[in-house]
Amino acid sequence: MAWDEWEQLKSDARERRGEPPQPMQLNSIPSDGGVATGSGAQNLKTDPMGKRAAVKALQEEIRPGTDTAGDGAREASATAAQTFSGWATSEGLADAHKEWELQVTNLKGRLGNDQTALTKAHGEFQFVDHSVKSQIARVDPGRAPRREI
Repeated sequence: MAWDEWEQLKSDARERRGEPPQPMQLNSIPSDGGVATGSGAQNLKTDPMGKRAAVKALQEEIRPGTDTAGDGAREASATAAQTFSGWATSEGLADAHKEWELQVTNLKGRLGNDQTALTKAHGEFQFVDHSVKSQIARVDPGRAPRREI
C-alpha cells in the first residue's frame, strides 16, 4: 500500500466518523507565535505515589497471589492426573498442566519486569530532566553571527 493510499484511507475514516480533517505538521509552531501544546497536554506528568502503590501491590499482593494460584493448580492437576492414570485424559491433563506452568512462569516474569520498570521510572525521569537542563546550560546565549553583505 502506498503512502498516499494510506493517507486517503485515514482521511475517509475520519470523514465517516464526522471528524474534521487533521493535517500533520511536524517541526512547527502555532501561527500566533504561542507554544505548541500537542493534544492539549502541556507537560508530561508522573505520579510517584501511584508508582509506589503499584510496586507495593505487585510486591505484596499480585506476585505472591500468582505464586499461590500456580501452586494450587499444580497440586490439583497432579491429583487429577493420578486419578485418571492410564486414560487419555491423564495425558491431556499433563499437557495442559505443562502449558499452565509455562504461562504462570511467563506471567511472573512480566510482573517482575513491570515492578522493576515502575521502580526505575522515577529515577529515569529525573535523569532525563537533569540531562536536558545541563544541555540547555551549555548553550551559549551570545550574539547571533551576522553575515557580511
